[in-house]
Amino acid sequence: MSKRFCELSSADLARLPCLTYDHYSIGEERIHLHLYNEKEMHWYLAEYGPIGKKFFGFFVNKTDGIASGFCSLDEILSFEKRGGHWAPMVDEYWQIIAAKEIPILVEYIKLVVTQPDIT
Repeated sequence: MSKRFCELSSADLARLPCLTYDHYSIGEERIHLHLYNEKEMHWYLAEYGPIGKKFFGFFVNKTDGIASGFCSLDEILSFEKRGGHWAPMVDEYWQIIAAKEIPILVEYIKLVVTQPDIT
């Protein structure tokens, strides 16, 4: 049986690396936790800050496409409140990997890395 994200304890989340604000090497982040739901949404989480309850990672959904940045624990748990197919599940078979090695993120990371400097 799969584990729901809402079942993770504070100790489980504390196993993720501590949240930093230094993300200049996009794609090099090690993804420690992968969440998904039946609505084809994915959260690839690299870091967690227990004080502000925020994650840094990559987020995939049909409506918005792929994004990277920060999201709160409450934002992820809000999908749980919708119930059923929206509930985030923990990928219990996930192996820690660099973001740039996740097939769905490859093109996004290339795009972000090669954006021209318009200043």
